[in-house]
Amino acid sequence: MIGTLINTGAIVLGALLGLTTKLDVAVGRQQQIKVLLGVATAFFGLKLLWTGLATGTAKHFFHQFGIVLLAMILGSLLGRLCRIQALMNRIGQSAKLKLERVAGGGAKVPGDGFMTASLLFCAAPLGIVGALEDGLSRNVAPLAIKAVMDGLAALSFTRMFGWPVLLSAVPLGTLLCALTILGAVLEPWLGRQELIGVVHASAGLLLTYVSLVIFEVKRVEIGNYLPALVVAPALMKLSQMIF
Repeated sequence: MIGTLINTGAIVLGALLGLTTKLDVAVGRQQQIKVLLGVATAFFGLKLLWTGLATGTAKHFFHQFGIVLLAMILGSLLGRLCRIQALMNRIGQSAKLKLERVAGGGAKVPGDGFMTASLLFCAAPLGIVGALEDGLSRNVAPLAIKAVMDGLAALSFTRMFGWPVLLSAVPLGTLLCALTILGAVLEPWLGRQELIGVVHASAGLLLTYVSLVIFEVKRVEIGNYLPALVVAPALMKLSQMIF
């Protein structure tokens, strides 16, 4: 749960700073933070990918790596079929319209700040991956990275919408707690079945995709790849039964 506390704490801190101070992050400093977050995301993603695969013999390594790549392909197809990224895009577009309206001098609708911040914070794939990893291995790095992003966003949103942004920490904390508990419950079984490695590796690969989006190198539909976290252990289990 430490990752959840870090993430929600960052939102509360950012919102409080927005309410009580005139602190502002210059554009140049924002760009520097963005680069650092991108590097950190890529580093922890590749590290997680390596630690997930680097168990056993070289044959086992490449076997798991093939499983992860296939899981990414099938997971992406499943994600497109379920229109996961399309749903996230609609959520993002809805929040963007509210932000543009207020920024343009439009009237503030009660609850807009809470809804906008909650939707954006909860719909981030980094949070889903981070919470599961927190439960599976107590790895808080992904949620710590997200915490910096959300804290800065909360600072900005509070200036636009006011104190309701502070309350967005509640639904986010609830979601992250639920996913962390799910990861903690599944971890013993995944470990006994020797499936946890491909889950970590898939999560690591997803984090590297997130870093590409942060750096604006490529627009990756990360949401559609989330089913790979389920497909990877399913494929691994199937391969164990066959071979």
